[in-house]
Formats: sequence, C-alpha cells, structure tokens
Amino acid sequence: MANWPLEIPSPAGLTFLNVGVPGPVFIRTASTVNGVSGASSMSLGLGHDYEYRIVLRGRIPGRYHVHPMLDVRDTGPILGPGKWVSVTGNAAAFTDPVTTLTGRRLDLARYGLGAIAGWHLVWVVVALLWLGYWLRKPLLMPRYEAVQAGDGDRLITRPDRIAAAVILAITLIVATGETVLTNIAFPVTIPLQSNQTKVPPLVAAPAAITLVPEQVTYLVPGRTVQFRLRVTNLSVKPIRFGEFTTANLRFLNRAVVKAESDYPQDLIAPAGLVVRPGEPIAPGVSEEVYIEATSSVWETDRLTALMSDPTNRIGGLFMFYAPDGERSLVEFSSPIVPTFTQPVRDAE
Repeated sequence: MANWPLEIPSPAGLTFLNVGVPGPVFIRTASTVNGVSGASSMSLGLGHDYEYRIVLRGRIPGRYHVHPMLDVRDTGPILGPGKWVSVTGNAAAFTDPVTTLTGRRLDLARYGLGAIAGWHLVWVVVALLWLGYWLRKPLLMPRYEAVQAGDGDRLITRPDRIAAAVILAITLIVATGETVLTNIAFPVTIPLQSNQTKVPPLVAAPAAITLVPEQVTYLVPGRTVQFRLRVTNLSVKPIRFGEFTTANLRFLNRAVVKAESDYPQDLIAPAGLVVRPGEPIAPGVSEEVYIEATSSVWETDRLTALMSDPTNRIGGLFMFYAPDGERSLVEFSSPIVPTFTQPVRDAE
C-alpha cells in the first residue's frame, strides 16, 4: 500500500521474503518475487504490486501452520495469511544434497554435525569444571548468611581468583583455537547476506475506480466499522463491491463473491460485508455507498484500540467486480472515529 504508517519503517528500505513456520521443519528450495530470485534482501516500492513464489520441502513429518512473511529492517516480520500444511514421510530418510563450487557433494541435512557435537562437548567440559569447583564449596545458605553478617568479602579467596583466571585462560584458548582450526579446515566461505536485489514492480493497470471516504466510524457496541464512501466508476463496465481486506481479515459481500474452499476460515469475517445500495454502479456514475464490516476480531485482535490512541486510521483494499468476474483493487486509507451510538439515518 502507498499509505504506509509513518511510525513504521517501510519495505522500501530493506526487505527479505521469508516463511513463518514453527521451527526448522521445512527447507526452502527456491523463492522469487516478480520472477527475480528472492535469495537476497530487496527493496519494494510502496504502492506497487508484487507476485511472489516460495517452494518448500518438508523436513520433519507433522502438521504445521505456515505463513508467507516479509522481514522488514527496523520493523520486524509482517505475516501473511497462514495455512495448515501436513508433512508425511520419514525424517531419518531426509537428505539435502548440494554440490559446492569446488565440486564436492554434501548433504546439508547432516553436514558438520560431528564438529558441532564435538565443540559442544568441549564447552560442556569447561562449564562442568567451573561448576564443579564451586559446587565443592558451601552453597546458598552459608554464603547468604555470610553476606548478611558483613563477611561477603571473605567468600572469594585467593585460590578462587586463581581458579577463575585458569578458567578464563582455558576459555580464551579454546575459543581462539576453535576459530583457527575452523578457518584452516574451511578456507573458502561465502557471506550469507552480501547482496541487495532490485525488483521491478508489476505494471500497474490504469485507475478506473476512485473512492473518496466521506465518513468512517467504528461502532464500539456492535464491533462494526461503518463506511460512507463516494465511489466513481470510470470504467466501461458496471461494478459492485465484492470485498474489503485489512490486516489479513476478509469481509466478503457474499452476493458477489464466494470464499475459496481452501482459504483459512478464521480469516474470513462470518458477518460478511453489508453494502447499501447493493445495485451495480454504472459506468461514468458517481454514487454514495454505505458499508458495514462487522467482526469480533476488531476487538480480539486489538485492531481498534481507538480510545487510547491520539490519532486513528484504517487502511485496506476494496475489491470491485464486473459482471464478467473482472476484479479491480482500490487502496483505501482514512481517519476513523469511535462512536457508541448508531446514527439514525443508518439505522433506518
């Protein structure tokens, strides 16, 4: 959307196409944005359209909730709608073979596990030595009583300081040795993030519908957002309101559009979208339309913390449909005012 919140750093800075999953249960084999490889970070322009594709391979059998995700620098992850994905098979039989630049064949699923386990064992031994030295001494209560009596300085003796110096020396030697041995074993390395890709946006269609908000309110008792909009149809076909989408929540005008059978039902508002008048808007006609979007999610997902914020705005996409099924997207952004009473003219 072009109307990006000023308080949040935008994807126009630095963005990475990612996947939100509960742990390393998948591997990503490919990703593209508008046909450009998504392996590197990229800049995305506000107000433009991008088509993404992510290819995953199941690694651990189970049923997982998977989200497409944009990692935005200084903002954090922005999740898209999630779906449940089932992975079957045998985790022990999973392999991830690759060929390096030097022609060596590797299985990334198990490569380096011996070295990782070995170095962890070394650090466990160092930790046990340090813990064992102190565990042989009186522990909590005697030391607490000594501190309370003002004898805390006598708890750290000269042998304690020597032991601490020895453990510090061992730690530095092991860390330095680990780094040197790793650099000798792997002299050729490639940084994981060393490039920033420029992705050209999709060609935008000419604007055929204009939408001007005249009044937008949130009816607190009814958990309903009320829109009074001025819609002008500049296309050559009649159009009808089909959907309003905001924060991954979809409000559907079921007289115009039906939800996909595999779309997450928890992201579709049961009450749908109420549109008055419901007749199509003819080409070249400008008409005032009243719309209601009702859902408990406004409250449960804290999308309407209107009472405690100094300024309040609502944004999303309105989708219009022509008789032949052609869809037009219109970006929407407007101030919103909370109210506890239903206007008489809307209730009639």
